[in-house]
Amino acid sequence: MARYGAAMVESRFRGCVMISSVISSVRVMLHVVCAVLLVGVVCARAQTSESAPQPPANAAQPDAAASPAPPRAAAPPPAQRPRPQINTAEITRRANNDMGVDIEATVVGWQRELDRIDGELRAARLRYSELNSAREALQHVRGGVEDFAGRLQPPLDAAKAQVELLGPAPADGQPGEPEQIALNRAELNYYLGLLSAARAAVNSAQLRIDQLINAVQDIRRRNFTSNLFQPVPGVYAPETWTRLPFTVPLATSRIDALVTDWWSSVRDHGEVMRIALGTLVLALVLMLVAWRGVPRLRRWRGDGEPPFWRRASSAAGVILLRILPAVAPIILLYVLVDQAQDLPNRIDWLFYAATQSAIVVFSVSALVVTVFAPAAPQWRLVDASDRAAWRICALVILLAAIYGLTTLAHVATRVVQAPFALTIAAAVPSCLLMAGIVIAILLTPLDAKHQGGITSPKWFKLVRTAVWVALAAIVASTLTGYVALSRFLTQQLIVTGSILALVYLMLLWVDGFTQGLGDDNAATGRWLRERGGFEQQRREQMALPVGLFLKFAVLVLSVPLIMLQWGYSWPDIYDWYRQLFFGFHIANTQVSFAALLASVIVFVLAFAAARLFQSWLDTRVLKPAGISGGVRDSIRTGVGYAGVILAAVVALSYAGFNLSSLAIVAGALSVGVGLGLQGVVNNFVSGLILLAERPIKVGDLVVVGGEEGTVRKISVRSTEIETGDRAHVVVPNSYFITEKVKNWTHRNSIGRIVIAVNVASSSDPRQTCDILLRLAKEHPHVMAAPEPFVDFDDFGADSLNFKLYAFTYDLTKNVSTRTDLRIAILDAFKQAGIRIAFLQTDVTVRNIDRLREAVSEYVSGPYNGKGATQRLPPRPIAEAGG
Repeated sequence: MARYGAAMVESRFRGCVMISSVISSVRVMLHVVCAVLLVGVVCARAQTSESAPQPPANAAQPDAAASPAPPRAAAPPPAQRPRPQINTAEITRRANNDMGVDIEATVVGWQRELDRIDGELRAARLRYSELNSAREALQHVRGGVEDFAGRLQPPLDAAKAQVELLGPAPADGQPGEPEQIALNRAELNYYLGLLSAARAAVNSAQLRIDQLINAVQDIRRRNFTSNLFQPVPGVYAPETWTRLPFTVPLATSRIDALVTDWWSSVRDHGEVMRIALGTLVLALVLMLVAWRGVPRLRRWRGDGEPPFWRRASSAAGVILLRILPAVAPIILLYVLVDQAQDLPNRIDWLFYAATQSAIVVFSVSALVVTVFAPAAPQWRLVDASDRAAWRICALVILLAAIYGLTTLAHVATRVVQAPFALTIAAAVPSCLLMAGIVIAILLTPLDAKHQGGITSPKWFKLVRTAVWVALAAIVASTLTGYVALSRFLTQQLIVTGSILALVYLMLLWVDGFTQGLGDDNAATGRWLRERGGFEQQRREQMALPVGLFLKFAVLVLSVPLIMLQWGYSWPDIYDWYRQLFFGFHIANTQVSFAALLASVIVFVLAFAAARLFQSWLDTRVLKPAGISGGVRDSIRTGVGYAGVILAAVVALSYAGFNLSSLAIVAGALSVGVGLGLQGVVNNFVSGLILLAERPIKVGDLVVVGGEEGTVRKISVRSTEIETGDRAHVVVPNSYFITEKVKNWTHRNSIGRIVIAVNVASSSDPRQTCDILLRLAKEHPHVMAAPEPFVDFDDFGADSLNFKLYAFTYDLTKNVSTRTDLRIAILDAFKQAGIRIAFLQTDVTVRNIDRLREAVSEYVSGPYNGKGATQRLPPRPIAEAGG
């Protein structure tokens, strides 16, 4: 029944594939028919004159009885223009010369090759190598089609431009055009028809190539799924495991015989020994370099532990020094022996598997030892305790060793065609053992000192959950007999996990690199400060975009490595990345990430050039010309806005954006303004008005909305004001246009101070006025014109009130000027004997004798001040006087 169900599913699938293939073929035939019709129509139009068609010979003399008589007012028919005769063979030859190939032969060759590939894909039980060959052939055809399309577009555009330049043909009843122009029009129309038909053939071929590539992917996916989800019979049968003692010696003897036969067939054993000796010497040299280089990279002369950027930067070099002594000699040995001896296929597979396993073990060991640094905790990248670091390192190295040995054993059993029991015995225990090691790694507590830091992100919990699910699937598939699925999940868990761990380490290195940009002790930060002149704050601002760009690059480069592990091939990945970076279609719009990235780079460069011009204009033109700070700031800001707009226009043009579409954007903005952007646009326009009219400028002392302060910055939307207590108030620009604003320094910085002085009533007013005027005139900040003056303000109850008025050159120095004048007034009045009047109250006691009697009675009372005394009767003792 199972086989019958599988056969039914297979037959249905083949039927669906056949139907889809028929539909695809019908589509392609329709495209070809349309292209042929287009060529025929265009050629017919080219060979037909623009005048009315010629009547046939047998219709020259119509029958008078059959034809009705024309009306009397009918005009005679216009004279028929002769049809221009064109040389179609010469035009076709010219089109082929412009393209560099025979257009018709090239298109027919595409169709034949695609028909051949389509026929091969209809065969049953296609192998992986056959699918790869079909995919490579399709890629080859696609390359030829794209090359043809690239060469086709320029002459096609030129032909269209020439036809448009000729303009429309004369209509019926209008005077005919000259014979030469009509001939040129017919030739251009025929030439344009040939190229347009070629363009249609290109589109049809590209569509069919995409359909065939999708068919290859479907077949590959079906084969992969059928092999992966097929249970292995007899996994836990006693016969399978009882034969194991006999199958191991058999497989070992076959491998020994295979290697012995190869060694005996080697022509020059001395060459192989010299290659092995050379790689051994290279390994010793690289080990010596690593032994001397690692301590130098981990040298830190500062106080305490090295910062994270120092640990991350040194880890990259340490990992490289630890990997090279093992990986480089192994790869070199394999390549040199393969080139020198031309290894047989099975020996090549064994050597390749051994090389791959050794690279995995040594690379993983170098990575995990460097990251966790069990012997050097101060250089540890992941926050973990010493016990956790040692345990994780041991478990990961053990896992890599078991994975390498298992991979080598699996390849060896397939090479020597070992019995099925040996394959099962190598796969089932290894999957369960590797799953157990991963479980032990997950159960190891890190005992981190700093939670939530850069080395312990929150998404670790999500990764742990995914790993637990994968482990459960591995154990379940192994126990239920799905050995292929179990091996696949185990391999993906280890290999994909290693790639993700490497990506995470790269992201950590990027974080360390960006941290080093803002640190003067780092090489990058010190270089930017000394060579580029960047301050620390500027370097810290640069760290964010640089870090985002590097992280994006790491993620983009890591995706192909992960996709390769999940069954995708390099041609598929190359196609997707090519479409992503060099153009893919969304509806009728072509989107190119490369063009977008290039436009961003163009915008950055244009914006930087505008900033440089802005700085040059300010320092070399405006400042030497003696233009004031407010005017300079307005000009500089306006030039900056113009530079941003120009950079945006250049970037959009480079990206292929049609600037005529700005009308659509303007219409959308108008709708947005009507729906809720009035305030934003109002503030923007108000900012432009402020820059043009300059009712306020940077440096002015203004009072707006109950806040008084100095204007520090005028931006597009708002203006920043700094108050006297160093608070920054952001005011919308529209407020300065629609509301009342007091500007102390609009025209100039002149200010007025007023000092109130009250002297005693007995003081000489003339002497007081003279002293005040003299002190005001002597102060360096007080202006001589207008002159200071003194106002005898009023007579007080016990004082004479004066006010000193003076004008200063700089309004911002009024506070210090008032303080200096008050101190000088106090000193001058003290020398002149003038007393400052203060509010005071005098009390006059009229009946002093009665007060004495009351005090005596209180002291000599019966309680002698120890208790409540007899309250005296109320009598008037004293009265207040002014």
